[in-house]
Amino acid sequence: MFSVKPHSVLCLSVTAALVLSGCEREVKPAPPFKRTEYNRVVIGNSVEPATLDPQKAGEMAANTVIRQLMDGLTASDGEGKTIPGLATHWESQGDRIWTFHLRDAQWSNGDPITADDFVYSFRRLTDPKTGGIYGGYLADGKVLNADAIMQGKARPETLGVKALDKKTLQFTLTESVPYFPDMMVMAWTYPVHRATVEKYGDKWTQPEHYVSSGAYLLKGWRVNSHIKMEKNPKYYDHDSVSIPAVTMLPAGNEFNRYRADEVDVTYSVPQDQIKSAEKEFPGQVHHITSLCTWYLEPNHRMPPFDNPKVRRALSMLTDRNIVTKVAQRGDRPAYQLTSPDMQGVDQIAPDWKDWSHEKKVAEATRLLNEAGYNDSKPLTFEVLYSTNESSRKQISALRSIWKTAVPFIEASLINQEWKTYQDTRNTGSFTLSFGGWCPDFNDPSSMLNIFRAGSANNVFHYENRAFDKLLDDTLSAGRTPEERTKLYTQAEAMLQQDTAFIPLYHQVMVNMVKPDIRGYSDHDPLLNYVVKRWSFAPETPEK
Repeated sequence: MFSVKPHSVLCLSVTAALVLSGCEREVKPAPPFKRTEYNRVVIGNSVEPATLDPQKAGEMAANTVIRQLMDGLTASDGEGKTIPGLATHWESQGDRIWTFHLRDAQWSNGDPITADDFVYSFRRLTDPKTGGIYGGYLADGKVLNADAIMQGKARPETLGVKALDKKTLQFTLTESVPYFPDMMVMAWTYPVHRATVEKYGDKWTQPEHYVSSGAYLLKGWRVNSHIKMEKNPKYYDHDSVSIPAVTMLPAGNEFNRYRADEVDVTYSVPQDQIKSAEKEFPGQVHHITSLCTWYLEPNHRMPPFDNPKVRRALSMLTDRNIVTKVAQRGDRPAYQLTSPDMQGVDQIAPDWKDWSHEKKVAEATRLLNEAGYNDSKPLTFEVLYSTNESSRKQISALRSIWKTAVPFIEASLINQEWKTYQDTRNTGSFTLSFGGWCPDFNDPSSMLNIFRAGSANNVFHYENRAFDKLLDDTLSAGRTPEERTKLYTQAEAMLQQDTAFIPLYHQVMVNMVKPDIRGYSDHDPLLNYVVKRWSFAPETPEK
């Protein structure tokens, strides 16, 4: 925490159910910011990336760094819309055969970027030997043979992607996928330099070996300290890249470092500092309405959450308005997976949403009694969450809400560091966990696909063939957008009926940006920023 001079304070007491108390200090605006260095931008990233290998990456932290180092077939602009990347244009035959035309571009070592680079990389992504978190991504995109390859039933060479010539790449799909170009914005679809990967193996991602296709080069990586990048002189759009260098830091102490002018862009703002930050740094606190949704993940294979009555009761007792107030970001209460801002789906709510508190408690108690839980046999379970103060406060609030409503609910909290937490979830070694999902592209399938049986992201172990069929039906040839919206909405209703998960809120991201940075967008719901579009104002002085 930072130290301040003596000041008058306004102390706020919050109900016991919130498990919160705090004080708000009198805050004065900080002196006007004046940049002394124009040679780099320093950015807080969420956590330490697990890898910078596109085909092995999966979490947002890695995606953010790779997006600066590499380009894909497509990209997204400051409003989340799909735009050309290494492909200048594309066309399809009935949304089943997609052809991408590549621009003249080079790898950072001077080699030309060709369609064969993409073929190699997509095969590598889908090959189970790679062990990529998103190995099933092309299967979700209905690329020919992707599912069989992922399951080890076919060779990677049978994947439905081929180079028609050095600058033309073609995909063959088994279904009509109108959003296929949108899927190509994500880091795990970016090509890698084959000769480098084969020469150095897992060590190819070290700074001295890394070969880039994007605006920046990897110049240094000290784990849990920083990642350094510099402009790539071989980048096809090198002249439009304004900022010479980028340093990314794990999010740890970024707020204090922002105060000390050591960080230009933070990943977030501590929830108890948002209001004071807005007063101290007027105009520098940004609220971005994302498409991310946070929820509780019941493990359907583990008691007590293998019982739908328990899942429904707990969801019914969860006061989403209180949870959003705890975070203080302006998050919106959620009753379904997809955000109200996502295109192609309608908003629906469970039948109990507008019931009185008393009626919800009575019905939840009845369901729990029928499941065998009562004063003599309490409902006990653990809630897993990643080590984070905001998460701790939210889960603590929920525990008090449940306990106050139904005294025989006894939840204990378990926190783990990010990588351990991810391993625990992925191996199914939990009963209930606190998690969230941000879509890869602006289509409901990018959210709903995580509930498909067999999906690597289905940590809930939810299985419903009727649900899977609904998602398959959205890809039937000739489907109109209106018909797809209806099917997606039915899929959401099925998740609600099964209480497949417990939605909490649609997230608003809050961070801070120095006032002289231009090009940073508050309107990208996918949060896919790229530094190559930023600049300083005033411009870097002439030397």
